[in-house]
Amino acid sequence: MGKKGGRNKLKRLAAPKSWDISRKSSRFVFKPRPGPHSTSASYPLGLVVRSIGSTEYLIRELNFMLQTGQVLVDGKERRETGFPVGLFDLVSVPSEGATYRMLPTPKGLVPSKVPEGESGWKLCSVKAKTTVKGGHTQYGLHDGRSILGDGLGLSPGDSVLLEVPSQKVVGQAKLQKGSLGMVLTGERAGQLGKIAEVKKGTVSREKMVKIALASGDAEIPSRLVFPVGSDKPLIGIGVASA
Repeated sequence: MGKKGGRNKLKRLAAPKSWDISRKSSRFVFKPRPGPHSTSASYPLGLVVRSIGSTEYLIRELNFMLQTGQVLVDGKERRETGFPVGLFDLVSVPSEGATYRMLPTPKGLVPSKVPEGESGWKLCSVKAKTTVKGGHTQYGLHDGRSILGDGLGLSPGDSVLLEVPSQKVVGQAKLQKGSLGMVLTGERAGQLGKIAEVKKGTVSREKMVKIALASGDAEIPSRLVFPVGSDKPLIGIGVASA
């Protein structure tokens, strides 16, 4: 009888091109599970923990850490090596004494050490806005979570700063002229710049953003620009570690 269901292994050569990993160091790599991020926009948790550890954990050591609740993602225990970790997710390993935030770079998402005092702050992009029972406003965010936010006045494309895991709103940033934006993909990924103009979309052209970057002015689709603040970023965004 044939095997039912998908494979529980992933070959390194078949991993998404967006993953910044060695393709020939070994045959297999952790396979991501269904979760808040797509496979191409995330890394398996096991891969992230091994990359930020001061030593290369053995598989049995890594599994022990996860099964005993020693790894947190956005303040919650995660016990699967394949749990998908994506943009701006916070990964904490108490044994390492630090928290890391996933930031975009031209090579893909890379963990960057979070400044002291920000280990519970996460920036999320608004993807959807709806009105639910009772006339309350509900926002759907880029990492799959939903929040009620009457009076926030946000629109899709804006971002909100949350305290995790409580999901308390502590700040927001608008996708508008004068705001600071971060590029998410491509050769300019990770660069910050001042938004000069937001052009409305048409039937044949998507919404575009003119932004002044260190590498020069650019016009980029709005879905690839993440607002991170006004005069300065809402969170500390340092240089991601390689």
